Amino acid sequence: MNSKIKSMIMALSEVFEGEPWYGESVMRKLENVPYVIGYKTCIPESHSVSQIVGHLIAWKTFAAEKIKNNKEYSIDMDTEQDWPEIIIKSREEWEALKRELVAAQSSIYEALNKQDNDEFLSEKVPGKEYDFEYLLRGVLQHDIYHLGQIGLIESQLKNKEVDSGVFKA
Repeated sequence: MNSKIKSMIMALSEVFEGEPWYGESVMRKLENVPYVIGYKTCIPESHSVSQIVGHLIAWKTFAAEKIKNNKEYSIDMDTEQDWPEIIIKSREEWEALKRELVAAQSSIYEALNKQDNDEFLSEKVPGKEYDFEYLLRGVLQHDIYHLGQIGLIESQLKNKEVDSGVFKA
């Protein structure tokens, strides 16, 4: 039985789509962010919600690929792959981006469910100096960190006239 892996999947799910102790999950928060806010920032040179979602997708994909033992998969920090430039111009584009995020999260679950035993969590991530448990805890922490940013951006922009010209589009 893979009790540690199942526990990790439950923790990932709670933060991503469940009811975490601290408040809204990632998906609950994103469901409340209107698409017209998704591509705007509070201050110039900061990331938009859509860029943060793209960033989350990138690192969830990284985690899934590493769990699948893809030794070659890598992301260079502060590159287009790490922080993609995503501009949302319609509700449909916003929904598609959120579906891509869900698919990236699901790929982690699928890869974890294929593991034979909990010892997997103690194995080193291919090409890294840390193990899979550390990586997966990092995914949890990463989601929570960026969830706070999304909440801050949303609270600042929802209270303003979105197309006032004050915010970078």
